[in-house]
Amino acid sequence: MKVMGIRLFLMGFLLAIFELIVINIAGILPFLAAHQANISGAPLMAFVIENLMNPIGTSISMIEKKNPLFFLGSFAVVVLAVFLVFFTNGGKGKYELADKYGVHGSSRFAQKHEIFTHGETVEVPAKQLMQDLDASMLDSKGAK
Repeated sequence: MKVMGIRLFLMGFLLAIFELIVINIAGILPFLAAHQANISGAPLMAFVIENLMNPIGTSISMIEKKNPLFFLGSFAVVVLAVFLVFFTNGGKGKYELADKYGVHGSSRFAQKHEIFTHGETVEVPAKQLMQDLDASMLDSKGAK
């Protein structure tokens, strides 16, 4: 549930940021066409600031004017945000897992099948182990 909430928050954030970009792009092109004679920094900057300060009003205005660039851009933003949030792989990649891609200095815990390989590992009773240990500690004269 927590991951889904984070994904929905991320999707809303991406939608907001990308939609602001679409609003500015869809609004700047008609603005430039209308102000071909007097394109200076002041009216253009005022237009961009107005779009950023009042994006809902600008969006409603573009919907009323049936701006096709706004509709296409908004559709693309929704599709892109859904794709980025729900269909991209958020898991660890090949190079982040030492189990699958060992590099110098990487370590991991061994798996049981790696330790207890049939024919290589012999089970020894505890008493036999202690006798073997005691026998290995005897020196050449037979004393401990």
